[in-house]
Amino acid sequence: MPFATHLDWLSITIFLITYGLIAFESNVGLYLDRTATAFCGAVAMVLAGSLTPGAAIGAIDWGTIAFLLGMMILVAHFQMSGFFHWVAAAVARVARTRFQLLALIVFTSGILSAFFVNDTICLIFAPLVLAVTTELELPIAPYAIALALAANIGSAMSVTGNPQNALVGIAGHFTFVDFLVHLAPVSLVGLGLELGILALMFRKQVFGPLPKRPAPLPVSLNHSLLWKCGLAAALVLVLWAMGYSFPLVAVAVAALILVTGRVRSGQIHQRVDWELLLFFASLFVVVHGLASSGAIDRLVRVFEPWLGGQPMAQLFGVSGAMLVLGNVVSNVPAVLLFRPLVPHFPHPHFVWLTLACTATLAGNLTPFGSIASLIVVQQTRGRGSGVGFGEFVRVGLVVTLVTTAAAMGILAAEYALGLHP
Repeated sequence: MPFATHLDWLSITIFLITYGLIAFESNVGLYLDRTATAFCGAVAMVLAGSLTPGAAIGAIDWGTIAFLLGMMILVAHFQMSGFFHWVAAAVARVARTRFQLLALIVFTSGILSAFFVNDTICLIFAPLVLAVTTELELPIAPYAIALALAANIGSAMSVTGNPQNALVGIAGHFTFVDFLVHLAPVSLVGLGLELGILALMFRKQVFGPLPKRPAPLPVSLNHSLLWKCGLAAALVLVLWAMGYSFPLVAVAVAALILVTGRVRSGQIHQRVDWELLLFFASLFVVVHGLASSGAIDRLVRVFEPWLGGQPMAQLFGVSGAMLVLGNVVSNVPAVLLFRPLVPHFPHPHFVWLTLACTATLAGNLTPFGSIASLIVVQQTRGRGSGVGFGEFVRVGLVVTLVTTAAAMGILAAEYALGLHP
């Protein structure tokens, strides 16, 4: 079907250039990073007349932005309390063998990522994992890769685990418990599969006793702030379980902890990922500009026979699309691109959950599939036995395919049991 005007084609061209540059930067690196590219694409949509300035502002899902900001503020206070360093020190202290250390890294980082955002866990844990492995003269690769993969897998179970889950949770009108109940099995099984694959692929490096006991990691724990953070986090979970709005609860508790935490706000501002918020806001505008051209409506008509197919066909189709798109433009842009299509499926609840978990798991294929993986790989640079691209992909490919297949099986079983409306 031909498009109505030249403006339609201009909108589509701007969208394709923006997503193309995001994909290119994600895989090789440019001076214009993904956030700058998305911002320029959003501005281009307005300058080209695809959207008015008012429509561009209205295109931004401010609920998602508020939710992410509120959670970042709460997590920043947890960072300031020393909680994450205390957990990492406990892991190093408890482990007695190489395999125990690997298992503790996988499950600790995976479960923490579900509630404190995978990027944050990788940013904090990566230097500590590298310090412990270096001191013990252990190979870095198995433990660093374990951290990156586990952070992504664990984050799939919760709306607070990663940005794309936040988007799905709000757009799909999920409750916190509903999301967790359906996808916790996917993450827990996935973490177990990851540990087994790593043990098999690095069997010569991860079995046997530790060469020596690691020196205690220095930890400075602010007990007062940690108690306040714990109470704030508990309040968030209780209010979400009661059905209150994700964004409203997040910003309200963020304001509460800013007042009661007694931490200089400048230190908190430094730990908020403002770039991610700008990236999200810009992509909302770019995708809305594409929608204004009628391209998404036309795609819906073209693929209408498949959209109305059986749930299992939709499960395979969405999972395959996320496996490809998630590694071309990364998972957040892929989910944003798919978001307008989901309401057209006959079982949107099922499709939203499929989209959330498979987009996240697809990020483990390469180091560029997610920010969490990229953080860990960059931290290992300059180390004699750091993680190379080929080594990561060799493991990531197997873990991604196996965990995605397991996720599809679990979701299919849930649907067969009537657990999806």
